Amino acid sequence: MPIKKRTIAGGLLLVGAVLGTFMSGLLPGFGSGSGIRAQGAGDDSTRANQNAPDDRPQEPASAEVPAVVDVKSPPPVVLEIRIDNHDYIVPDDETATGVRTVDLDEAVELAQATTGNDDGIRVRILRTGSARLTAWTTLHDSLVKAGLSLDSIRMPKDLVE
Repeated sequence: MPIKKRTIAGGLLLVGAVLGTFMSGLLPGFGSGSGIRAQGAGDDSTRANQNAPDDRPQEPASAEVPAVVDVKSPPPVVLEIRIDNHDYIVPDDETATGVRTVDLDEAVELAQATTGNDDGIRVRILRTGSARLTAWTTLHDSLVKAGLSLDSIRMPKDLVE
């Protein structure tokens, strides 16, 4: 049964309409934009409020300087925990190798101190070929019990060296 010219023309017209809508950005969630509105871009009321004077009382600047300042590096945005056999290995800038082995409780504490990236991921569990099932399932369960959501924990399928 031959395809009619009307059917082909209708199909091409439909595909053209979908592509045109897609390219123009009229479909929500589709298009070439980043999906994040630039800071400061908003309605006129937000712009008007930016130019308004700040009516809050200003606190005087303190002349006192703290005697002891604890200089610690900020917590990582995403903590990568590598599991090798039964060991939990985390990055550490203070050691010569750049990594250190921690116990389960310390790994959970480090994970709780993370802030997360833009996707909400706070912990990435990497496994070596010798990683034991009990080690990474125990870590995963402990992180969930400690209050991290399932969406904030990633465990890639690929193994690392």
